[in-house]
Amino acid sequence: MSEAYEGYEISHERICEGIEQEAALCAQTLRHVDPARPVGTCPGWTVNHLTAHLFQAFTWAAGLVETRAAEFVPPHVFVAAADDDRWGKHTGTWAEYVDELIGVSMEEAASLGGAEARARWVQGAADNLVAALRRAGPDADVWNSFGTGGARFWASWGALETAVHRADTELLLGHAPDSVRLSPELSLDSVRFWLRAVTAPGAEAFFGPGIGALAGDGESLRFRARDVMGGAFADWLVERTPTGPVLAADDGRRAGVTVAGRAGDLLLLLKRRVPPREAAVEVTGDVRLLEHWLAHVMV
Repeated sequence: MSEAYEGYEISHERICEGIEQEAALCAQTLRHVDPARPVGTCPGWTVNHLTAHLFQAFTWAAGLVETRAAEFVPPHVFVAAADDDRWGKHTGTWAEYVDELIGVSMEEAASLGGAEARARWVQGAADNLVAALRRAGPDADVWNSFGTGGARFWASWGALETAVHRADTELLLGHAPDSVRLSPELSLDSVRFWLRAVTAPGAEAFFGPGIGALAGDGESLRFRARDVMGGAFADWLVERTPTGPVLAADDGRRAGVTVAGRAGDLLLLLKRRVPPREAAVEVTGDVRLLEHWLAHVMV
């Protein structure tokens, strides 16, 4: 069965509610952690980095949706303290640009005066995104990297960002990976969104040159969520073709490796928050295919 929940499409409003809920949980944790504490699931980042990144992510998406951007507009345009003369001439990779731009908002966060103020700052940015999404509705024309989907793309993107970074904060507090509870319906949408994103044409621009190493000669990976409504399951089959990975039509073939579990656990694995041997998933077949995928999908 390919995407067994194809007939069940999560609503735009439910995704907006999910962003609100996850952002509130994330902000609550941010109130109680040392901003200088390293975030183990985001190498090189502290809680300060994560806080600034969340603010910028929400602010960027809200700006694109609110202005009905017809073409790519970089995040610094919507970050008040960013200097367009500097950031508009940035020549590094997307990942380098994002990491360096975070410093602008880290300085802003430091001026806010405490954990409570920083948590409200992030929550406010999330609220602005949700308000923009609700005003726009799912079908508003807004630039996105898929080329289709409009504002609905940014709703799914926002839900994924919020849920994964909320998980970062819970793992930071020492919670076991299988105790991090993500919404099954939102996680289904996020897994589908993520796999579409990393297999879309031009994915290298946002995920790095490592995507090129995921080209292949027909090797396949199946990701199966077992917690779909009604006891069904959802499948996504990724095939490594000579021109890069693609989401393939599921013809019932046996994949080189199959990864099965709850949608939320699949999401944490796919986003490299939990290594395969620690994830609450079942892996059958050639685990080396999965390890290779995870090693190159965001490099």
